[in-house]
Amino acid sequence: MFGRLETSRVATLGLNPSNLEFEATGGIPLNEPFNRFETLNSLRLPDWSYAGRAEIERIWSACEFYFTRRPYDGWFRPLDKIVGGLGVSYYDAWSTACHLDLVPFATGQKWSSLKSENREALVALGAPTLVATLAASDVRVLVLNGASVIRAFERLLDSPLTVTEMSAWSLRRGSAPSVRGFAHSGKVSSIAGMDLGRELLVLGYNHNIQSSFGVTTTVIAEIRKWIARRARGALA
Repeated sequence: MFGRLETSRVATLGLNPSNLEFEATGGIPLNEPFNRFETLNSLRLPDWSYAGRAEIERIWSACEFYFTRRPYDGWFRPLDKIVGGLGVSYYDAWSTACHLDLVPFATGQKWSSLKSENREALVALGAPTLVATLAASDVRVLVLNGASVIRAFERLLDSPLTVTEMSAWSLRRGSAPSVRGFAHSGKVSSIAGMDLGRELLVLGYNHNIQSSFGVTTTVIAEIRKWIARRARGALA
């Protein structure tokens, strides 16, 4: 969890935390005072079985106040623009948006490099945590960032999200064919067969805002407008 869950009504959803949340380029661990989250090293623990109430409170605090410490802005600032059309932000004083992941574990290999059976096992392992987190929150809108997140999330649903082609989201790539843009939307009340306790509006876009080649400020603005249009009713 990234940000304050208790004050957020909008959450973005990714696959899993980046290894760069815990280490610098080259695999060098981020130790104090440069760490973003608490680790065994920062808590001075030999292993997690030694974590008591004080350590758990420190872990929770690091998650809640992630955006006031050393956030990974290169990844989160573009997403913040996407949800900004709803008048929410990871970075505002009230922490009106937060970020969640399908899998609450960073991996040594990039997600796309993992074997498909390992990816599926990790998503299944993370689903109960995602459901418990959403059920304990007042999040009303869940924004899925990119096609990989959408595909993995849909496997946990009873039926797929509705897909609409968005011509304004098309990415031009010189002489190569354009990459088409697609919006995904739906309302869900359970994930992986587990009840959320309410209905949640889910909105997604197939482009990965941070890494898809050809994503322009115009495309980002169009996605932002679509999310703002679709989600205002859910936040009223």
